[in-house]
Amino acid sequence: MPFMENFKNRASQKNQKREAVLEAAADVFAQYGFRRTSMNDIAQAAGISRPALYLMFENKEDLFRGTVLFRQSQGIDKAIFTLARAGSIAERFNAAILAFEKVFYEPVAQSPHGAELMDASISIAADLMKKGQDRLEKSLARALEEAISSKEVEFTGMSMTPLAFTRLLVSSVSGLKKHATSAKGLRRQISEVTGVFFKGIQASS
Repeated sequence: MPFMENFKNRASQKNQKREAVLEAAADVFAQYGFRRTSMNDIAQAAGISRPALYLMFENKEDLFRGTVLFRQSQGIDKAIFTLARAGSIAERFNAAILAFEKVFYEPVAQSPHGAELMDASISIAADLMKKGQDRLEKSLARALEEAISSKEVEFTGMSMTPLAFTRLLVSSVSGLKKHATSAKGLRRQISEVTGVFFKGIQASS
């Protein structure tokens, strides 16, 4: 086997192993919370030794950061994929936000340790979450800019840029989470808020 092909295969296997560990870690953190989870718990769940886990991650905080980044990246990738589907910009925007929340937020919210995990995310991985949010918002804003260019929506006279519009909408969604009592209820509220935002820029018929 050529050297480069062999190298790529080994790198792919390493990435797959890392992803399997992060999947297991996400489940264990959801089950026990951040404080009660040990590196041994995660190693057992992932089917690897504790020393092998420490070769991949420096400590529990490092592993938690990796888990946050992994889940957030999955959610953003799903949102971007959803944005590319057919439908109006309002429908695609709403579907993309819901897709992201389903992957990144809902599993945490449904955990009995959800509040603790969110606090840990803010204290341990705030920088990663900020970068991810920026990526999500910019992807949404680009889709909105395309809709403006195609005259699907009217942005004339707006006192904000498409990116600012997007950030305000995403911030509004974040605010809804503080009072949400169920995933179903939150999804409904997200759809309602997205609808209100886009009604204001609906193109004249």
